[in-house]
Amino acid sequence: MTKKLYWEDGTLSSFNSNILSVESYEKDPSKYVVVLGETAFYPEGGGQPSDEGTIDGKTVEYVYEEEGTIYHVMDIAPPLQQNVECKINWQRRFDFMQQHLGQHILSAVFEKNLSADTIGFHLGNEFVTIDITKDTLSYDEVKEIEMEANSIIYKNLNVYSHFPSTEELKKFPLRKAPSVSEGIRIVEIADFDYSPCGGTHPSNTGSVGIIKVRKWEKMKGQVRVEFVCGFRALKDFAWKNQQINEMSNLLSIKDVETQTFVERLVDENKILHKTVRNYKKELLDYQIKELHQSGELYNGCNLVTKIFEQEDFKNLQFMATNLSQFPKTIALLAIKGEKSQLIFTRSKDIEVNINKLFKEVIDMIDGKGGGNPQTAQGGGSNTSNLEGLMMAAVMKLKNEYLK
Repeated sequence: MTKKLYWEDGTLSSFNSNILSVESYEKDPSKYVVVLGETAFYPEGGGQPSDEGTIDGKTVEYVYEEEGTIYHVMDIAPPLQQNVECKINWQRRFDFMQQHLGQHILSAVFEKNLSADTIGFHLGNEFVTIDITKDTLSYDEVKEIEMEANSIIYKNLNVYSHFPSTEELKKFPLRKAPSVSEGIRIVEIADFDYSPCGGTHPSNTGSVGIIKVRKWEKMKGQVRVEFVCGFRALKDFAWKNQQINEMSNLLSIKDVETQTFVERLVDENKILHKTVRNYKKELLDYQIKELHQSGELYNGCNLVTKIFEQEDFKNLQFMATNLSQFPKTIALLAIKGEKSQLIFTRSKDIEVNINKLFKEVIDMIDGKGGGNPQTAQGGGSNTSNLEGLMMAAVMKLKNEYLK
């Protein structure tokens, strides 16, 4: 059993301890697991990631607990020695402490104000989430919860740890039942919340700084709430504040008017896009008629050939589809850009295997593709020979397919 110094003093960032064992790490033989007589390194568990730091100046990458023993995963094995210096990455630890105590406060307020229990908790490197027993959540409810949670922070209530006996445990007004039957630790926020927890927390609520709910979403009959505390909340506010200021300056409006203005822009943009689509369709319809009229009549068939510069391939497909609706029509269309793209098609009243014709010429542009007897499409990298391909396809049609 490893003595847990982080339960005695969550602010302990450096300490000395004896190395009891150094062994190969089963999950990664290139690393080692070190057991100390006592440790302030927090092992992963209860939704909180493990601490990082150093033992004897060597990096501790990960910490976990099994049957009461805490294992420190390291890339370099320290020698067995007494009174070795150990240091915790305090910035990381304090961040997790802010988030974890913030979760206790937020969960307690959800339970007290909205009768919503917390049934899931995850402390990530960027955000924290809790899953609460509620079908929906409104902005007004979130504002109420945030105000109450932050008022608890500003009261700077003391935070205590208790290790009660079975009889003593019955006297605590617990927000939730313990998940273990032995070694139970109760975290108390003075006269406000009592919760079984093995994590690390500051000694007072003021150290949390601030709690800010970022967003929430429905999750299988419950709501997942994403939030940040302390320095994370400050960082979150900083980039949002910068963006809202830059947007309002760009639009020459007040920052509080940004949402309304952007909503109007989005609506206007939708109308504009619809108008442009209509104009594009009218233009394409005109191009299709012009292409059909420009075709070469040969043995009762209208041969339409055209190479476009930098055209959208979807437009090319649209033109090909519509040209194939004209009787006795064969269309050979291509785009010349960074690469060559082609589509060959015909009307249903012509017995020409377009896919066979396409396969016979596509190698001329180092291309590939195919289709069916009526339509084939593809592309190639040799754009310099696209004109030659089109000429070859026309000659084959005249000399082999339309004789």
